[in-house]
Amino acid sequence: MTEALEGDLSPWSLLTTPGEIRAASYLVGSHARQYRLIVDVLADRQEVSLTGVGHDELAELIRARLPQGTVAELVEDLNLSDRLASLVSWGTCEAWQDRATTEEEFLRNRYRYQLTEAGAALNQAVRAIEEDLGAGSTAVLLAPAVLADRLRAALDALAGERIDDASREFSVVETTLDAMAREANQWQSRMAAALGGVPDQARITRLLETILAYIDAWGAGVDAWSGRITACLPDLKAIGPDIWRALTLQRLGAEINPETVTRATTHLAGIVAVLERWFSGELPQATRLRRQMRDAVTPVLRGHRALMAVGGTVSRAAELSRLADAVAGAEDDAEAWRVFASGTGLYSARHLAMETPEVPGTPSVWEAPPAPVSKRLRSQGRRSLSGRAPRVVDRSRARELARAAAAHDQAALREAEHRLVSRSGTHLSDWAVLTAEETRLFLDLLTSARESDGTGTTADGRCTMKLTPVHPPRSAVCRTEEGRLVLADALVEFTA
Repeated sequence: MTEALEGDLSPWSLLTTPGEIRAASYLVGSHARQYRLIVDVLADRQEVSLTGVGHDELAELIRARLPQGTVAELVEDLNLSDRLASLVSWGTCEAWQDRATTEEEFLRNRYRYQLTEAGAALNQAVRAIEEDLGAGSTAVLLAPAVLADRLRAALDALAGERIDDASREFSVVETTLDAMAREANQWQSRMAAALGGVPDQARITRLLETILAYIDAWGAGVDAWSGRITACLPDLKAIGPDIWRALTLQRLGAEINPETVTRATTHLAGIVAVLERWFSGELPQATRLRRQMRDAVTPVLRGHRALMAVGGTVSRAAELSRLADAVAGAEDDAEAWRVFASGTGLYSARHLAMETPEVPGTPSVWEAPPAPVSKRLRSQGRRSLSGRAPRVVDRSRARELARAAAAHDQAALREAEHRLVSRSGTHLSDWAVLTAEETRLFLDLLTSARESDGTGTTADGRCTMKLTPVHPPRSAVCRTEEGRLVLADALVEFTA
């Protein structure tokens, strides 16, 4: 496939979907380190000066960030003027010239540089990607409680016709919702990246850190405050367009452009729809996010056990299965061998023989060429090694300990099966604390049940669990020795 010529038109060029962002061109290529250093310096200076950075001042700031031992070589290879010209052409930076009032100023480089809006936003996004995992804003820690309190305060202010106070309360609600949505998107993207592909130590650690960050930042606050937030929705829906317009004018002023007022009023009234989507309905966004976190617990445990079972290495069983399917689908043996050799790299050996003079098969002893015998072989050829041969390592004790440990684990598993079977016919919400073995066995059965429409079976087929959802749906908290599991309540039936 080749790209279309620059002057040619294709159906894709006529679409209104977003296309390339030229301001991000500095992030790729062989000179990305140089471009990012320049952009970082300009971004840091933007915090203290809004009038740009001069060319000479920028060169000194870049020089201060380079290692002192190789600063001269790095600055010579930088070619700052060309790099800045490229950033300006891409729209990452903008440049202008200062006025010259003296003859010396006419001779020096009078250009000043400043990041554009796109360049500053891209730099912030890149820095956010490279930051460590954690809550991006402290507003998320108490977001549900803040929303419940501020919504009630805003409704009370509207009831008392205090438009100024109501506008301030709605501004807090709006910023808190933005922080919640931004943090939720980060959690979901991190979970999606950690759950995709073959599990390894880095993915399992990333997923576990994401779940713990969600618990620390939000936890059960959604359930504790969702009722109060939902109770405010009918009063919020009853607010008329005139009141929303009055709240907007309180923010923007009476002399603002009418189109701006209309657009801001629509955005402010949309807060009610966002709150309803997050906290109300049969399956709100907050509950859906919590279920996604809950469903990610099982892959964490399964992936952790898989890594422990293979000693920290990753199995390539999936790749071998795909290779076997490709070999089985080959047309003939030659094609099958080519596919197998390409997939494994096990090509046929090629023997490269050196050209040696040909010797007859049965020469006479008197006519055969002499065989060279080294001096060491002539002097030590008859000697043999002294001492006793090493004994074979006795591993009988280790085998006995391994058999005892396996028997103990098997007995613990049988006891856990017996205790779980004794809970048959009860609801998850009525269960007592689960031991470690019971928890492991229950999670295995739960994983199998989720994949088999509510019926799970152990690997050896000894125990079967059936889950029957309750109506109306409710949550159940299963307590274990290591923590709590929040699941959908169901009637549990075991068969052993």
